[in-house]
Amino acid sequence: MKAFPNPFARHFTLAIQSSSDDLVQVQIYDMIGRELEVQKATVSELSTKEIGTNYPSGVYNVVVSQGDKVKSVRMIKR
Repeated sequence: MKAFPNPFARHFTLAIQSSSDDLVQVQIYDMIGRELEVQKATVSELSTKEIGTNYPSGVYNVVVSQGDKVKSVRMIKR
């Protein structure tokens, strides 16, 4: 899983490589742990989604899970 660009000015995109057809869950948290957004989508749907458009400047934790696999990345909005 890759998230780009980082840091981002308007939005970021997720690039996920998976051999599974299971739905992917994306959870986004601010730095104090509040959940801001949860999305469930297929791998191909996520590659076209623009995430973070309405977020204020700051640091965000993005947690991506599919089945028993979980990855997280820290994103910075300028």
